[in-house]
Amino acid sequence: MATPAPYLTVTDSRGTRTVTLPAGPLSIGRNITNLLALDEPLASRFHCVIERTKDGYRVRDLDSQNGIIVNNRPVKAAILGSGDTLAIGNTRIKLVLPWVKKTAAEPAEASTVPLDELRAADDLAGAMEPAPLDDIKENPADRVVLDANMPIWERQLREWAESLPGKRFRETDISLINARGQTAHASQVSGGAAAPGAEAVTLLRLTLLICFRSRATDIHVELKQDDVQIRIRVDGIMIEILKLQKNQRDMAVRLLSLVKVLSDIDIAHKNIVQEGSFSARVPSGSVARALRRVDYRVSFVPAVYGQKLVVRILDADSAPQKVSNLQFPKKIEEDVLDIICRDSGMILVCGPTGSGKTTTLYAILRDIDTAERNVVTIEDPVEIQIEGVTQIPVNDGLGNTFPALLKSVLRQDPDIILVGEVRDAETARTAIQASMTGHLVFSTVHANDATGAVYRLLDLGVEPYLVSSGLQMVLAQRLVRQLCEYCKNPVPPTREQTARMAEFGVTGVKQVFQPKGCKRCLNTGFLGRRTIVERLIFTDRLRETILKTPNMQEIIKALGPENYIRLGANGYRLVAETVTSFEEADRAVS
Repeated sequence: MATPAPYLTVTDSRGTRTVTLPAGPLSIGRNITNLLALDEPLASRFHCVIERTKDGYRVRDLDSQNGIIVNNRPVKAAILGSGDTLAIGNTRIKLVLPWVKKTAAEPAEASTVPLDELRAADDLAGAMEPAPLDDIKENPADRVVLDANMPIWERQLREWAESLPGKRFRETDISLINARGQTAHASQVSGGAAAPGAEAVTLLRLTLLICFRSRATDIHVELKQDDVQIRIRVDGIMIEILKLQKNQRDMAVRLLSLVKVLSDIDIAHKNIVQEGSFSARVPSGSVARALRRVDYRVSFVPAVYGQKLVVRILDADSAPQKVSNLQFPKKIEEDVLDIICRDSGMILVCGPTGSGKTTTLYAILRDIDTAERNVVTIEDPVEIQIEGVTQIPVNDGLGNTFPALLKSVLRQDPDIILVGEVRDAETARTAIQASMTGHLVFSTVHANDATGAVYRLLDLGVEPYLVSSGLQMVLAQRLVRQLCEYCKNPVPPTREQTARMAEFGVTGVKQVFQPKGCKRCLNTGFLGRRTIVERLIFTDRLRETILKTPNMQEIIKALGPENYIRLGANGYRLVAETVTSFEEADRAVS
């Protein structure tokens, strides 16, 4: 009787399936060329490989972004036994050797990272493997005990921090770096100690810790008549995490002074607009004991009861790193990757403020081989630095405007140019002309949809022949909040919802999900955001139509269904896939 072949059981959002192990290596990742292609947002394009060695089957990480976990332990390589489970984001892959009877998974061997050395690293298992709240098993050594004598504000912030997933590090692991690059408050792991009376430092660190765990993008500290309100923006929504009473106002004043000192701002002035920046160093998570830097942009404005502080969080690690991480529909992703390989042409990304336009363009730039091509950006301001790319900030006071810098950049032998925003006819005309003379140009424009972006260029006064000749693709996008996997609630769709989705070709939906709210999602019912996108590709028919200076309806009429993928179709597709709620998608589409 023949010996049964070894196989893998793969469990992901689509269910569980089996994959027979081939004689050679089995590559795993998001790219469709892998033998095991995953529909997993936290997987890299080429994530890892399972190969047979003299010791058995070995899994090896291919320098992926989020790493791999074997039996709840982060590893770079490990020998797998029957029943061992490999975790990549929310996907679990279990090795089954039919001839081996095994009752429990054994720890992975070879090149594993001991847990006691992960103090300054990322608890990837907790950050990447969702589980029902009742099934979560915490490490007792990492559990934070709330002291009864602890100040109320500190207790509240610690309760917020402990309720959130992704406990990669603690507030004591955060080093605060001032605007001059000097360590102002070292982490206790790095040798720093908690100074007596340093409540403001603890308050700032705990607030930053909550922001790390909740993926917040902004911090707001506002002095009111009777209290002080501290809020954070998570997935585009403001959430209050602390309210200091009137007798605790001095604590807020010390917090504002601390941020000013870190940002090299004069603390004596309180009735003027002030701006600055500082940074922090936190454990990286990808390599044990490695650190990464996170930048913060600070803005103070005078208000009725004192200055209001807003801190913008510029964390490159929280943004998509590649086009594949944007989670576009497969066809649109292939079209984008095809165009960025060309030598000339222009791609426009449009949408309202805060819709992720710049993030999309950054992800596209990171997919370009900067070793072979000269990439230059013109931005206002430069928020996140990209390795291998020359980034130039706009400074209107010095005459370094978008059109002036663009003309200068064209003399810098660029292959690819990113113009932060098309604001005027001169910038638009120069950018399109550059796309027609052997340069690949990316930019953004404020328009509601893809056809509106084309009409916006014409409305700016750009000649129709330039628009029809230079533009290759227009993307319009929105950000929708994803439902929390731990608390979303299924309901049957209403007739109105079914009819609305059918208008965009989404049919056969038997149930939709609604937000409920739990500790892991800050009681919002949503956890993270996804991009929905509309794509317009220029065809000969569309180019001919634009040459006639058309109105909006004529542009839409010239488009075919294959060349124009509508925003609503992608939005309601996510509803059908239970990624978001109908109301959330409808809000973005409308």
